[in-house]
Amino acid sequence: MMQKKTDVLVIGAGLSGLMAAAQAAEQGKQVLVVAKGSGSLGLSSGCIDLWGYRLDQPEQVCDDPLQEIVRLVEVNPEHPYARVQDVLTESLAYFSDICAASGYPYVTSPGGNWLLPTALGTVRPTYLAPVTMAVDSLGEAKSILVVGFRELKDFYPEVLAGNLKKNAELAADCRINTLMVSVGGGDLNPNTLAHRLERPAVLNEIIKQVKPALSAGTLVFFPPVLGERADSTVAADLAAGLGCPVYEVTNIPPALPGQRLQQVLLRFLKHQGVEVIMGCTVTAARVTGTTCTGVTAVGNGKSMQITAGTVILATGSFLGGGLKAGMGLIKESIFDLPVKTCAGEWSDRDFLALSGQPFNKFGLTVNDNLQPVDGQGRVVLENVLITGANLAGCNYPVEKCGNGVALATGYKSGKLAGGVSSAAIR
Repeated sequence: MMQKKTDVLVIGAGLSGLMAAAQAAEQGKQVLVVAKGSGSLGLSSGCIDLWGYRLDQPEQVCDDPLQEIVRLVEVNPEHPYARVQDVLTESLAYFSDICAASGYPYVTSPGGNWLLPTALGTVRPTYLAPVTMAVDSLGEAKSILVVGFRELKDFYPEVLAGNLKKNAELAADCRINTLMVSVGGGDLNPNTLAHRLERPAVLNEIIKQVKPALSAGTLVFFPPVLGERADSTVAADLAAGLGCPVYEVTNIPPALPGQRLQQVLLRFLKHQGVEVIMGCTVTAARVTGTTCTGVTAVGNGKSMQITAGTVILATGSFLGGGLKAGMGLIKESIFDLPVKTCAGEWSDRDFLALSGQPFNKFGLTVNDNLQPVDGQGRVVLENVLITGANLAGCNYPVEKCGNGVALATGYKSGKLAGGVSSAAIR
């Protein structure tokens, strides 16, 4: 059996796990990431939702997510944001610096939250958006052109255009038109289409097809397929060739912007010397008292015994396999840590209830150092830190805060694990 030893072991390769690994490596620690899959980040919109709506008026988008989180923590001190409020702005700046240095910049809106058009013609609030998606003048547009590809079957410009008129605050005289273009035929998925668009000859052909449909002051919306690589210049090249602003709209998962962000973070970890092993499942943990002394992992038919000074658990909730549901029972899948549920019904018959599904709040309770605690607040495992969707108290589908919580808790866990001594996390 293979033996591995590291300062910090991160279990999970979603946003929280990758951020934890990045920050721990930044502190000079040897870091190993193991994950049974590539995480949910590649399935996401690629945006960082910090906080979507006002606490006192849940139907209204909040103007200042950072201040809304301050108010949230005052009324709900059990929310995961209460554990990371001290590093929230710091973590956002760290994330933005990584992305900018990697050629895939994220930007904030002057209004606090972006209201980005989606492929369904709705608008979604988000705090940080890739520059290719950050539409900053939607309400002032005189003309919008929605472009679809004949080869891409899951994007319907007419649906987007029709619903956007109802859902967005557009100028009264704003015209929305649609156009279908072709990149040479065949049925393409988003990745193969994005790869094809990176060819200059194909891009020039698209410019020729779109340009006659433009008028002065037009914004052009494309599906999120403008380049497969994070450092692609497809969107910028289209904007230059067309002489007007070009944006990608957000799409239902899986979406390329999430994959691009994953590329950025994995490349950053590689440059920091972090070892990442995908297709590797942690099957058991060795625990003595309140210390995890190591774990057993299996990947590619081989078993490994991994010993680490600090273990960061970033396996996610039910979707990521971090939590497992049985008949009347919810279990954490590796350490069998106590899971906080609720006293009443675990689900709402109205699947789209505005209050959200109760089971979305299930998870692990932690102290301010992100260590798991029991019902009496006692630390269960001193050298295990919990991040992201593993945490209890966050109803991210309705709060619009999933990636924000993942980013901040991952960052803080990496920072704590990178302390000069283990006393820093006790």
